[in-house]
Amino acid sequence: MTKVSTPHALSHDTVSSQVARHLLDRINERGLRPGDTVDSEVQICKELQVSRGSVREAYRLLAALGVLEIGSGRRPRVLAVNSTALTQIFGHALQTAHATPLHVMELRRGIEVQTAQLAARFANEEQLARLRALGREMRSALDDDTRRMASDLAVHETLAEASGNPLNSLVLTALHDAITRSLRDDYTVLRTEADRVRIIDVHEAVIDRVCARDPVGAAAAMAYHFDLSVNSLAREQHRRNLT
Repeated sequence: MTKVSTPHALSHDTVSSQVARHLLDRINERGLRPGDTVDSEVQICKELQVSRGSVREAYRLLAALGVLEIGSGRRPRVLAVNSTALTQIFGHALQTAHATPLHVMELRRGIEVQTAQLAARFANEEQLARLRALGREMRSALDDDTRRMASDLAVHETLAEASGNPLNSLVLTALHDAITRSLRDDYTVLRTEADRVRIIDVHEAVIDRVCARDPVGAAAAMAYHFDLSVNSLAREQHRRNLT
């Protein structure tokens, strides 16, 4: 068996992980796009002089990461960028208690302040109209946590899309389950009507600044929104730790 030689291969890598790296490099070198086929297992076995089992494991690894689509009797195909691997990582972190809803909120703050700024610059008219409609939906759902939470999440998804940076949507999609959980906790803490109105107000402030094409104002409004939520969850977490 010949050791796979790639610029990124490490001596302690398994053969299958080296083959996977080779395939990733090959996709990049050839400029393959979603839907394009990659070399078959047989071709890679002959080219690299490695076992069929190691090559098959490499393809399965890339399929699990959402890089390739594999199927019996078909040539593997490149998949569009998706959040499969990130979703698994974030989900594992939450399930094993390595990350809390507060940690999720803190991470989102760092990403979404910049997202709001970019959305104010690059959002198209359809996206702006959707944001306005979602703001109205949040207001009409004042006493309906389920509808308000769905609209809340949709506002942030639309802003990520409008930012023009595909990584923003990628991270937000990967965090979907974690965000839903943190929103439930956030809404549980926000018990009074005044609290619910305040969180709707801050969303409308973000939407207003984005629609006004005001990047600085949009970033400031988003920062304020997350500061309210982070502080609220931090107080609740502290209260639970004391009980």
